[in-house]
Amino acid sequence: MSRKKQAPKRIFYPDTKYSSLVLAKFINFVMYDGKKTTSEKIIYDALEKIRNKTKDDPIKIFNEAIANIRPNLEVRSRRVGGATYQVPQEVKAKRSQTLALRWLLEATRKRKNKSMSDKLFSELMDASQKKGAAMKKRENTHRMAESNKAFAHYRW
Repeated sequence: MSRKKQAPKRIFYPDTKYSSLVLAKFINFVMYDGKKTTSEKIIYDALEKIRNKTKDDPIKIFNEAIANIRPNLEVRSRRVGGATYQVPQEVKAKRSQTLALRWLLEATRKRKNKSMSDKLFSELMDASQKKGAAMKKRENTHRMAESNKAFAHYRW
């Protein structure tokens, strides 16, 4: 009996300033061309703007925004016979976190503000208040899963 090969586990160290694993992962998401210090500067600037604006812990607002964006359901394509169905499935915790970070970054990059840290600040504030493009993406994903509930019996 053959065993399925598993990818080696990646070790994520918490970020230096806030000791958060999720923030460290997001720093790696933002990074372009291996320029980690640049992505750290962008994120820490946005978090500093949050601290100045709300007089609250910025990591709390960041975690709240991520929690709001995280999806519970998604649709996956499943081929049965000649037809392809969009089958709704629950999302595992690790994948939901990854999707939330990806959607947050995607929505941030599409914003029309001046600098990346301004865009990130705006998107984080919107997401923590359950508004913004990343939240819209989550709602669309949930709506799609809800409308395809009839195909839920095709799960694998």
